[in-house]
Order: sequence, then structure tokens, then C-alpha cells
Amino acid sequence: MRDVARLAGVSEATVSLALAGSPRISSATRQKVTEIAHQVGYRPHAGARSLRTDSTRALGLVVSDVANPFFAELAGQIERIAAAEDYSVVLCNSDEDAGRQDRYLSSLLAGSRVDGVMLVPTDAMTPGIQAAGTDGANLVLLDRPIAVPGRGAAATWLRGCPVVRASAHAALAEVTALLAGLGHRRIGIIAPPLHTPVGQERRDLLVDGLLAQGVARRDITVLAGDFRQPSGERATERLLGQPHPPTAIFACDGLMAVGALKVLRRAGMRVPRDVSLIAFDDAPWFDLFDPPLTAVAQPVAEMAEAAVRAMLALLRGESPTGANPPCHLVRRGSCAPPPGHATTTNPR
Repeated sequence: MRDVARLAGVSEATVSLALAGSPRISSATRQKVTEIAHQVGYRPHAGARSLRTDSTRALGLVVSDVANPFFAELAGQIERIAAAEDYSVVLCNSDEDAGRQDRYLSSLLAGSRVDGVMLVPTDAMTPGIQAAGTDGANLVLLDRPIAVPGRGAAATWLRGCPVVRASAHAALAEVTALLAGLGHRRIGIIAPPLHTPVGQERRDLLVDGLLAQGVARRDITVLAGDFRQPSGERATERLLGQPHPPTAIFACDGLMAVGALKVLRRAGMRVPRDVSLIAFDDAPWFDLFDPPLTAVAQPVAEMAEAAVRAMLALLRGESPTGANPPCHLVRRGSCAPPPGHATTTNPR
């Protein structure tokens, strides 16, 4: 810093303020200092700065599966938005493992390695989330809700914790209307883990919607997956092994839908002529499938923006709000009437 100050002809304090973007420094001086700092290779020491300012300018992001296209896209969007606010992002992959998630939470929050954490919970509640609540950590919950304990300091804190997740109600209602309108009466649902709030919610929205469309409860089969491709394969094999297999399958995750599609193709079944297929979570390559896959798309950009804004509000000591931007159904070519059923409804 002394070298930069000497070359720029200013004080060390001016160098510090200029590189921090302080409005007290003129744009001309700030540009001069920045250029000289770049020329001599000077970078502020992040550890020393965090001791002085009580801020690391870093945010933690713990996702449940970085290999899942949805979470990969979400992480990328969050990183870009945070970078525009001069924050770096420390990305951790819990791999759908609650214990691993809690270890990352503890590591990130211990010693103020980051200013706050954005978390995709792996389970309804874990000891690590409970501990973060007890400590009053800066935490934003993403994509999945949690089950808040009934009482105590952690419960009070967690109830005020901002939650950013898409609203699937309207899109899933559109899914049930589409399938029923095409004439499907035997429908399989590959749900997220049913011990989690998100698994229960998606199951209930789909089942209630199908019942409202006149589908009999006995003809709706719900099997739990785990957000991974192999679980989609196992569930589809079980669905096809039923005495009266479903004529339509809804997979509550993009990777589980890919697993379902693999099993259908191994069985020699054609989509949508033999079985209609819909996925939750659209992926960039779903329109390249043959046929292109109908999917419920989550508003990734809006979720990322809302998550970063909620975190920045927490860091400013404000009362942040969550967000629930709506999902939407992307209709492609993987849905048609069931075999032998005549309908005038558009199969797309």
C-alpha cells in the first residue's frame, strides 16, 4: 500500500478508501490508484481487512447436489449477482447428505470465514441448522423449506429466517389438468423423499390436483426417489411392473426424469405414444430429447436475485423478506393421449 501511495502521490488512507470504492474519493483519483495498484500487483489482504471491518466480503453457498443442472445454474447465477456487489462465493456441495451439510455449515460460520450462508437444506431439520439458529447466524434458505421446532430461541430465529423458493402451485395444477385433459387415468408420481417438506408438498399438490380432475385415488401411484437418476430408474421399473402400469409419469426432479426415460427406452416403450412423461426442473438440453421433454421450469434467475438481496439485507441489519416467484410449465412433445384414447385436446 505504501508503494501505491508513493507512486500515486497520495496517502495510504486515500489508497485504502479508493480501492474500497469510497465516495469520498474523486473518480479521477480512484482510477489513478486502481491503475497503479494493478501495475504493481497490489491486492488488499482479505484477512486483515476482515479484522478491521468485521466483514469478509464472502458468502457461503451450500447446495444439495452440484451435479444437478438446476443447482449448477442456480449457483452460477448467485455467483454472478454476488460478484456485482463485490462479494465472492464459497461453494459447498452437501451431496444430499445431512451430516456433510452440517459440517460445511459449521466450518463456514466458525471464525467468520463468510459473512453469511445461503443453504439448500437436505432435510426438514438438522442439528447444524438448529445450531445456526441458536447462534443467530446470517442464513438464507433456498429452494426447500424446513420444519421449524416449536419453541426456543432457535425456533424464533428460524421463523424470521428468509426463505427463497419457487411457488409450484399453479404449474403443478396445469400439469394435472394437462394429463387429465389428455385422458390419462393411471398416473405414476416419482416424488422427492417423502420425509421432507418439499417431497410432501409436491406429492400433495399433484395428488390433490389429479383428484380434482376426476382421477381415482387408487389409480395414482406415488413412489419416493432421492433426486438422483438411479432412484428414477428404480421407481419406473416398479411402476412398469404393476398389473396396470401408469400411462403417464411425472418425475419431481430432472435427474429422476432422465432415469425414468432410460427405463422406458430399455423396455421398448415410446414416449409419448406408450407413456407420457413430465419432469420437474427444466434443463437446457430437454428440448434436444426425442421427443422434447415437457417440464416445469423454476425461475432460477429470480430466485438467485432474491437470495442475494435477502442476504445483503441481513448484513445491513435490515429485516429481509423471502420470495416465491412462480414456476411455469414448458410444454413440449412428451405428452399425448394414452394408447387407444381419442381426444381433441392438443397433445402438446
